[in-house]
Amino acid sequence: MKKIITTSILVAGMLSANLAAAGGNVKAGEAVFDHACKFCHGVGRMGAPRVGDKSAWSERIKQGESKLTDHAFLGYRNMPARGDCNTCSDQDIVNAVAYMVDISK
Repeated sequence: MKKIITTSILVAGMLSANLAAAGGNVKAGEAVFDHACKFCHGVGRMGAPRVGDKSAWSERIKQGESKLTDHAFLGYRNMPARGDCNTCSDQDIVNAVAYMVDISK
């Protein structure tokens, strides 16, 4: 079971890196943010960095969009995997990350 989970995490990381490298669509990401991410990232719920808060995002942005996309796909700290958006496609997640990074620079 541990091997399956480890393999799943590795594959998800490779997928997110490839998608992030291809780049997200900031405009499309805004709609995803409004639908799925705003609940936490709009107000800083449960420690989520608020979109637009440059100081909260500066160190995160330095990690690169690929790393942030990994966090979005796999979950990070209090954030569930995929931001708990079961209807979001992989590209939706990448677009939402691109939008949040763009607004928070």
